[in-house]
Amino acid sequence: MPSAGVGSFPDSGNPSSSSPASPAAQLRSADTRVTAFFYPWYGTQAYDGKWIHWNQLGHVPPDDIASSFYPQRGPYSSRDPAVITQQMEELRAARVGVISVSWWGQGSLEDSSLSALFSAAAVAGIKIAFHMEPYQGQTAASIVSDIRYLLARYGSSPALYRVSRPTSGDASTAARPVFYLFGSSKLPFADLRTAISELRGTSDDAIILLHSPKAISATRVGADGVYTYDAMSDPAALATLVGDCKSANLLCSPSVAPGFDNREAVSTGIFVVDRANGARYDSMWQAVLGAKTEWVSVTTFNEWHEGTQIEPAMDFSAAGRTYTGYEGAYATSTADAPNAYIARTAYWVGQFETAAG
Repeated sequence: MPSAGVGSFPDSGNPSSSSPASPAAQLRSADTRVTAFFYPWYGTQAYDGKWIHWNQLGHVPPDDIASSFYPQRGPYSSRDPAVITQQMEELRAARVGVISVSWWGQGSLEDSSLSALFSAAAVAGIKIAFHMEPYQGQTAASIVSDIRYLLARYGSSPALYRVSRPTSGDASTAARPVFYLFGSSKLPFADLRTAISELRGTSDDAIILLHSPKAISATRVGADGVYTYDAMSDPAALATLVGDCKSANLLCSPSVAPGFDNREAVSTGIFVVDRANGARYDSMWQAVLGAKTEWVSVTTFNEWHEGTQIEPAMDFSAAGRTYTGYEGAYATSTADAPNAYIARTAYWVGQFETAAG
């Protein structure tokens, strides 16, 4: 468990570097209109018998990992119940009420990690949605099968996120589970429309959000809305998307991200968006609040490969590598720096609630 406390923010929005939040403050209500994308795909030699994901692109953990940042808890296993419990506590401290869990198909590593995650989330009061990733062989028909499979396994869990929200895609007022579909643009839209229509009116009916910067992506296939995920998107463009979705009676979950840095995880397609000591994250939150969005999604809680995580990180040097944590973000003290983005997220969730009335 990280030893540093989660810094608190006064009403002015300036971080307090001297008074970490009390345990009671850390457990204040999480907002289920705020979702963080969550990755359950990490493994360690000690816990899983091999390194998983931390060793991407030939890196040699634990000192050399496939990230420009270093986790405060060190490279961890996503199957370790102690780690999952800590992560749920951090999400509560950030006031994030829902995680959208990266899922790569039936029988995948991420699939096998779900049971422990659902158990811990239920205890912590965190809800779970699914981030349906574009696994090999995925089709519109297989997505329907996957949704039915996941609901058969977890449909009765108190941790499953369900929400009542009629949309132009589905007038149902029933509380429906939520699925974020990342690879929708790679699927024939006629096939996707047919697949979504198969779920409507059944016990497996669901709120389906497509990864897209345009509302028309949802309307043409009968989906319930869109989300952006993109950590490199222009904050100024989010207002138009939110407005278009409102006009079309669609859900919109524009994504806010602290930055992006995949230099240590890929050999091609390298991009960097500097965090600017928190200014980038603030600009995205300000944009979505100004747009009066209904939902917000955080990119991400723990995608370390792309440097979008808000999970606690620390300065660390070993094996010829030097990792820069969150020092300098929001003028936090050295002790509070690892949790700077957890604390700042909690601040912005509070602002979101105030703006929403």
